[in-house]
Amino acid sequence: MIDLHNHILPGVDDGARSVEEACDMARALVAQGVTQVCCTPHTTDWAKAGDEASIRQRVADLQSALDHAGIGLKLLPGAEAHITPTLVGDVKRHAVATLNGGPYLLLEFPYDSLPPFYEQVVFDLQVNGIRPVIAHPERIAPIAEDARILYELVRRGCLAQLTAMSLAGGFGPRIREVSELMLEHRLIHVIASDAHDADAGGRLFALAGTGRQDLLETTPEAIVRGLPVEAPEPMEPKRRHFFGRIFG
Repeated sequence: MIDLHNHILPGVDDGARSVEEACDMARALVAQGVTQVCCTPHTTDWAKAGDEASIRQRVADLQSALDHAGIGLKLLPGAEAHITPTLVGDVKRHAVATLNGGPYLLLEFPYDSLPPFYEQVVFDLQVNGIRPVIAHPERIAPIAEDARILYELVRRGCLAQLTAMSLAGGFGPRIREVSELMLEHRLIHVIASDAHDADAGGRLFALAGTGRQDLLETTPEAIVRGLPVEAPEPMEPKRRHFFGRIFG
């Protein structure tokens, strides 16, 4: 399996705090059958991963530590790119890393709102050959409350990544039900861990045996190899709100 969303790089954001903790995360992932991980640190102001070149160096350093410890996990560069008005230019000048240096970008929206420029940024990314992969839409309040927003993004060519803990009920029953409905409506293309610690990274990929290998293996592999992904035709949600207001 390939984990496309993971905060294993130590000391750069709210993920692993040390190389030792990163190694613990790696061991937990390997135990679940994960063979490759995209290191996707946040690009927000408080994060410290740096630009694409800096992330690649950090990935190489951690890979050396894993190899020295005998942990058979391959690390790939990436980022969880917070949406900003300057994002397209930042990607073009390699200030923000795409997934394994290819044409896919893990794109993060604010949890509580969608900025007024989000559609324009998505369009501009696509015009410049970058295909957005929307990070954990089931946990973005406006999208969880109106899945037609995600439907329109997917219809226009975006992909979407579901966090495994959401499907497992770790964020509560309503987020789990929203996750299941998004899957049923063919709005999800990748399942990833979004692991920030060894405990999360070690238990989330039990979903591998549930007939979702395309979301855990086939599509993630195409993404890290920079190959085209032919997404299934999404189904439009029949009603705006799955559950009314989910977030307080």
